[in-house]
Amino acid sequence: MSEPLLSPGPPARRPVLSVVLLVGWLLWAVSAWWASPRQVDVAWLDRDLAAGRVSGWDRAQGWIDDGVFLGGIAQARTDRHGATIVWTTPGGQTRAVDLGADGTGPGSRLDGYTTRLTAVRPPGVDPGGPAPVLAVAVSVLAMAVGLVWLVALVTGPPPRHGTRWFWFWLGLLPPFGLGVLAWLYAECWRPPTGRIDRHSGLLGLAWGFAVGLVLSVVTIGLRAALGGNVVPGG
Repeated sequence: MSEPLLSPGPPARRPVLSVVLLVGWLLWAVSAWWASPRQVDVAWLDRDLAAGRVSGWDRAQGWIDDGVFLGGIAQARTDRHGATIVWTTPGGQTRAVDLGADGTGPGSRLDGYTTRLTAVRPPGVDPGGPAPVLAVAVSVLAMAVGLVWLVALVTGPPPRHGTRWFWFWLGLLPPFGLGVLAWLYAECWRPPTGRIDRHSGLLGLAWGFAVGLVLSVVTIGLRAALGGNVVPGG
């Protein structure tokens, strides 16, 4: 007689899958941290201008973050009347400074920096530079990790510490894709205990919402404490 679907026993270790997902997640996390836009002060712009580290720039008003939930990074909403100056560096980073508090008319500090930047190069973040390429790479890595994890979740053995729906909702946990790491630990790395916890999809949805909210608040706090260069984000 075949073994019952939910009978206790050692879980599938899946070492190759574990390594692939972990390496993919690490590559995504490092790339996303590097490529995410950084809100900095005007001193950064002065230093980058003086050192010739402005490979492209534009004016913007707000951010487009439609792809952030799926692992992408925020993009500047370019606007020739915007009060935010966004620029890219040769290393592929994107930085931004909001000069709207100083006024936006002729003779304002925003106007002065726009003139200086135009003298260096015309407005428009260089489409062939490393920053756009990195942004695409971040999205591709996020999609690849998510797809591999989803296929493993759907086609693999039944989870031992929750239903598939529980892990589906928890796996979407923003930010940072930490739900995938939680699944790796619980289903691939955690030593077997002979116990099966059938947590429901509703519980996974609730946990995902609650933990995601806490992590978002913590991220905002860390950004305020450490600065936008250490904890980037649009």
